[in-house]
Amino acid sequence: MTIRHDDNATIWHRKLGHTNFRNLQQLISKNAVKGLPQLEVKEKTCGDCQVGKQTRVSHQELSLVTTTRILELLHMDLMGPVQVESIGGKKYIYVCVDDYSRYTWVEFLREKSDAFDVFKNLATQIQREKALPIIRIRSDHGKEFENLKFDDYCKQEGIKHEFSAPITPQQNGIVERKNRTIQEMARVMLHAKKVPLKFWVEAVNTSCHIHNRITMRPGSNSTTYEIWRGRKPNVQYFHIFGSICYILADRDPRQKFDVKGEEGVFLGYSRNSRALRVYNKRTKMIMESINVKVVDEEEDDMSDTEIEDLVTPVIIDNNTCQKEEGSTDTPTVIDSCIEPAARIQKNHPVDNIIGKIEEGRTTRKTDRVDYKKMAGLFVEACLVSKVEPKDAKSALLDECWISAMQEELL
Repeated sequence: MTIRHDDNATIWHRKLGHTNFRNLQQLISKNAVKGLPQLEVKEKTCGDCQVGKQTRVSHQELSLVTTTRILELLHMDLMGPVQVESIGGKKYIYVCVDDYSRYTWVEFLREKSDAFDVFKNLATQIQREKALPIIRIRSDHGKEFENLKFDDYCKQEGIKHEFSAPITPQQNGIVERKNRTIQEMARVMLHAKKVPLKFWVEAVNTSCHIHNRITMRPGSNSTTYEIWRGRKPNVQYFHIFGSICYILADRDPRQKFDVKGEEGVFLGYSRNSRALRVYNKRTKMIMESINVKVVDEEEDDMSDTEIEDLVTPVIIDNNTCQKEEGSTDTPTVIDSCIEPAARIQKNHPVDNIIGKIEEGRTTRKTDRVDYKKMAGLFVEACLVSKVEPKDAKSALLDECWISAMQEELL
């Protein structure tokens, strides 16, 4: 039987509804239908099929680590915004993964524009820790990464900034997979103990802490922590997130027969000290302490009333806060995963605070005086200073004189 030319295969490919050439070859070889001649079928690119059937290019999984040392390549990505703001007003999660060790860092941002400052601080820290320079970084084309600040910093430090192709997260799949793993672990921990969602920052921070110590790097028998730190991790101190705990009451002065322990909720581990992060139910504070007894048994889960108490405003313990020199803003927590919503003095009952805690403190606030109603336009003109004060002392004297004039007029 004669075999017809290849062009007839293209015609039959169109007749059969642009079926793929492999299926056409199978029909011919197995004589599965009548009326189809014996054709020599070759794979060809059909433009009409590309228009109607175009798919994404497959990305093969790499079984080996392509880098040879730590800090040779860092993968970066940003998760968010999270619908529920954290206690400190955070909405985004910055995730950075070292390609060789797969060690992971997470930071929490209020706005996307904070990504550069977080990366710069992290890069300085890890380069000094390992005494090695960063060779390459890889991210997507998000404007939080593709901007002049990143370009100038990379040129100055000699870092090559690589980008994944647009709408192709597979090319930055290492950090994308880390995002999913950390997020799923944090979601499970929050819902398993019915912890309010406003504590998601603590859950994500704890998830990253655990993940670094239990995840094996592909192609090796070592955890990411051992490759990065050079020693095996110890998980003996681990506790169940959201468990009931008891905290030694050593922050306030006690009398002879006062209680020595206070009930709280375990929220994770400190980043820069050998301590646990806990929520104190009495003081409504998140604090760090080493004197904590965590009850990991299931029967000691929180009741519905205790869960509702966690929804109340949270205040950060001043002993875990530090204020930047020369700054008038509210202080930041030593552990950067949370910022306090307000600052109160130690041993000062919350019920005795006048005004709203979230508004913070005000400085030199004076009542506005309507000079027109009080003494007319002439008095107003007299009370307005015609000379700009040269320093703070002159301004205060000028303000005191105006106040004295107001009292006389009243």
